[in-house]
Amino acid sequence: MRLTNPLWYLASFLLAIGSTMIASAVAASAFDDVRGATLTPVSERVDAKDKTLAVFSNDADRGAIACHGRDRKKVRVEIPDKDVGVTAQSEGETWYLIALLEEGRDGLRIVCTPESKRPDTAGYAYATVDSYAGTVNTGKGIAVLGVTAGALGAAYVYWCRRTAKKDARLAAAGPPADD
Repeated sequence: MRLTNPLWYLASFLLAIGSTMIASAVAASAFDDVRGATLTPVSERVDAKDKTLAVFSNDADRGAIACHGRDRKKVRVEIPDKDVGVTAQSEGETWYLIALLEEGRDGLRIVCTPESKRPDTAGYAYATVDSYAGTVNTGKGIAVLGVTAGALGAAYVYWCRRTAKKDARLAAAGPPADD
């Protein structure tokens, strides 16, 4: 079947955009487990091998905070900022997600300090989550597959339209004359 109607370009575009929207919703749902995780004070060592490590602060007006961990061998592990507005409730208090390490390690001692060097009165806690990375990767996969399918669909429509125009020109020119 040759897709020569230009509306097929629109269908390909909508496939790409629709899959990206679905992928965003799937990836955003990864934070559901982070919101519902049990928080533990950072004074305790973290056992987060093969899990995602989420670090929270109870200070709503916290500014920029840098967090890192040190394992038992004193190797420093940076915990990337993740200030995306995710909150968790623990014992009637609201905690705000400030950092997230997708590939956690065992035996980390977490240290968080404000980058402004102001006195720090905030409390910090962590949570470990099993399914965060897998859900985010599922969302990424949906986006890549959908955009690729949309691009391939648009390329096929282009090829069909080009071939149809070429065939129409050849038909209009008529058969070659015999000498």
